[in-house]
Amino acid sequence: MAAECVEVNGERIAFRRTGEGPAVLLIHSLGTHSGLWASTFAALLGQFSLVAMDCRGHGGSTNRGGFSVAAVAQDGRALMDQLGHERFHVVGISMGGLMAVTLAAAVPDRVASLFLTGAYAGVGAAGPPRLAATRALLAGTAMAAFGAAYAADTVLPDSPEAARALVANAIAGMSAADYLDTLEAILTADVSALLPTLDVPALVLTGQEDRRAPEEVGRRLSACLPQGAFEVMPGAGHLAVLDRPAAFNQRLVDFLTQAGRRRSGCSR
Repeated sequence: MAAECVEVNGERIAFRRTGEGPAVLLIHSLGTHSGLWASTFAALLGQFSLVAMDCRGHGGSTNRGGFSVAAVAQDGRALMDQLGHERFHVVGISMGGLMAVTLAAAVPDRVASLFLTGAYAGVGAAGPPRLAATRALLAGTAMAAFGAAYAADTVLPDSPEAARALVANAIAGMSAADYLDTLEAILTADVSALLPTLDVPALVLTGQEDRRAPEEVGRRLSACLPQGAFEVMPGAGHLAVLDRPAAFNQRLVDFLTQAGRRRSGCSR
């Protein structure tokens, strides 16, 4: 599906959209792009109006003003404004969860529900060492080689080769500067204080084999959300939508349908 673009907040934001029905904004993980949601587009096509954005510096989006969680959340809000979606669900995977929470806190009357997968509120003391190590690695490693190694370490071995290729190629298409700008922003962000304010249906879904945001991280995140629920997805790692697409998308459909019934204000 071809990407479209809008100019918002001084950036060109690329996105893909499809379907009809209640609106859903999809926010991808570090280093990937809106193509991450291809299976979700196919599975939810007839039931929801799906909008998948490319975050700043990823895919077809620019990064003129610098990456921050708040800025990308504002980009998502502006994109939905331009597309005429007054009320919408938000789905965030990994770093996308930070933006989803920030967006919901900024416009609580517009976000109908939150579906957070592979998500976390902040990484704390683990952030600086990871940032330093990645800076050192990228000083002597091409993005293509880095992306291939990241994909092999993140996507589960029994997942389709196409899933690893998607992650590897997406990272290879980024500049090292944009990758490090994003990494610094998400490793220093902490949305913990926002979580108790988000009184909407929320599901935190953690892959059983997720080593980046393991079960205890997801449980803590869910416990801080007023309507938070927590589930573990068997056979999935950090990017459950790639490891177990059929199970992931069915759970997403079920959640969005139930949330729509509980919050009758959901609309396109």
